[in-house]
Amino acid sequence: MIVTRAPFRIPLGGGGTDLPSYYSKYGGKLISVAIDKYLVTTVNHPVTDNLIRLKYSHSETVESVSEIKHDLIKEALKLTGITQGVELSFIADIPAGTGMGTSGSFLVSMLKALHAFKKEEVTAKHIAEEACDIEINKLKNPVGKQDQYIAAIGGITQLIIDKKGRVEVEKPIITPETIEDLEDSLLLFYTGIQRSSRSILKSQNSSTQKGDKKVLGSLHYIKEIGEEITKSLKIGNIDSFGKLLNTHWEYKLKLSGKISNGDINRWYEKGICAGALGGKLIGAGGGGFLLFCCPGDKRNLRKAMLEEGLNEMFFHFDFDGVKLVANF
Repeated sequence: MIVTRAPFRIPLGGGGTDLPSYYSKYGGKLISVAIDKYLVTTVNHPVTDNLIRLKYSHSETVESVSEIKHDLIKEALKLTGITQGVELSFIADIPAGTGMGTSGSFLVSMLKALHAFKKEEVTAKHIAEEACDIEINKLKNPVGKQDQYIAAIGGITQLIIDKKGRVEVEKPIITPETIEDLEDSLLLFYTGIQRSSRSILKSQNSSTQKGDKKVLGSLHYIKEIGEEITKSLKIGNIDSFGKLLNTHWEYKLKLSGKISNGDINRWYEKGICAGALGGKLIGAGGGGFLLFCCPGDKRNLRKAMLEEGLNEMFFHFDFDGVKLVANF
């Protein structure tokens, strides 16, 4: 039996510039961090037959890959050349539709497991590109390259994407003290809203492809803010980071009318009034997790969110990326 895990992620700046509709014309740049919440995959060879058995939110037992209903699993098996005699099961710390990059972590964890099943050694970057190829090229999903790369690489990572989609992975030089301060300053609250990011990202993609000046201008500035956020972390200025996060959110709202709503706006404003320097919804928007940057005393912020019925999810950063946990 093989067990693998891949972390979920928190985008810190530049998100949205990793979509092909944007980077193919202007190049993308972003910074993100992996956290210790995981998508776990187990792979086993059945001892009684050569069927394909799948256990995710549903169960499937089929004779061939072509019969599989789950599109990500089907494409991953086709890519790795596994056609029969395999059992796959998945479990996640965080549900889908919450903005934490679930599909990217799902694919990266699964591909790591399937390569191990075939006794193949592959790099984290190779797995990330395979996952991107499945989602972007084969399935034509309106997603970028951030989720797959951060799930594979882990840590605080900057991605620079050229117009041809080639990704340069950089690890910004940030002191251990700043990393500790950043981790302590970030708080995540679950809004209780699950949604599909596809409609939001589809809208952003369409606007970008049409040359919408408002959307393009926001994305250009979001990319610049992402670079400023990276600089703030390099010099250890968490206050500056928090304020930039607030500006980032203001420009993200201009990308689509589906990103926020009355409840989310109210929660965000209450968070700022309770001491947060900045924040945003994680991922494409519309629900999921609300992130705040709040150095210092966090009691007022926690109280304000609790009064609104938002539960906090505690976390630490993950520096491993995708990992083979067991092989026996």
